[in-house]
Amino acid sequence: MSPRLRPLVRLLAWGLVTLGLVLVVSCQKPPAPSEVANVDGQALLVEDFLAQTAFMGLGKDPQALSPDLRQAVLETLVRRRLVLAQAEAKGIRLEREELDREEASLRRGLSEEAFELTLIAQGIDYDEWRRVLSQELLMQKTLDLLLASQVQVTPDEVRTYYQDHAEEFSRPEQVLAQHAMVPDKETARKLLQRLGQGEDMAAAAAELGVTLPDEGEPTWLSRGHMPEALEDKVFALEPGRLAGPLSSPYGLHVVRVLARRAASKLDLAQAAEEIQRRLASDKKEQMAALLIDQMRAKAKVTFNAEFAASGKFGTPGS
Repeated sequence: MSPRLRPLVRLLAWGLVTLGLVLVVSCQKPPAPSEVANVDGQALLVEDFLAQTAFMGLGKDPQALSPDLRQAVLETLVRRRLVLAQAEAKGIRLEREELDREEASLRRGLSEEAFELTLIAQGIDYDEWRRVLSQELLMQKTLDLLLASQVQVTPDEVRTYYQDHAEEFSRPEQVLAQHAMVPDKETARKLLQRLGQGEDMAAAAAELGVTLPDEGEPTWLSRGHMPEALEDKVFALEPGRLAGPLSSPYGLHVVRVLARRAASKLDLAQAAEEIQRRLASDKKEQMAALLIDQMRAKAKVTFNAEFAASGKFGTPGS
């Protein structure tokens, strides 16, 4: 997953709904030269704004954004500040292990070089990226803890969802497989030989310079998701068998099938846990949006009107 995906989704979910807000400039005191907004007496600075836009993949030029998008980013910062104030008041903290775990998840499938190039393209350095990520995670953790006891899903809701979405619980025929992309038939021959001798696919592939999709982890493959000629050969393999090199429009493959399962349909009892998670997640998202709306309505928020309108700073207090 790209480092920018999660915050972009949140921007669309919480930021764009506020585009009709009227900008207000504080009459009590002039803003600091770099102050873009003020939330209950706490300043949001242009540095916060630029870190957020870079984190979202929007660059670091406020003037390049439309007024609506600038205002949406500002509103995202305001709402996060309100939730983080609740975290501070209730002693909710983000542990380093939680941040490390999320970073590892976001970087999965990316080499160190690819990750660094992504940050460079976004115009954000690693420390800044990690700081914004930690704020995003603490915001989500706080909302989860505040709302956990309020989210309830009834058996009737689970049953209704199952009846209305029965097709989602039909599972096609699948095989659990590892596969390697090989550059030529000679490399395929060497890999097959080593695998036939019981070597681990990831270790053998690394020594041969072979690419392993999904980092070599076995993956459940369903019919209809790969070229037909390749699919027929893969699904003809019995568990434990190797095949290759197999041709596809993407190149040559070496495949090992580990297990298979027939097409089936989950009954209500089997699907209930997944349905429970889905419904709880949907309810929590709706309740989080409502809670933040309530915080926002009670908060005293002012914006630097010129910055919001043009992306520039005028005379403080103007």
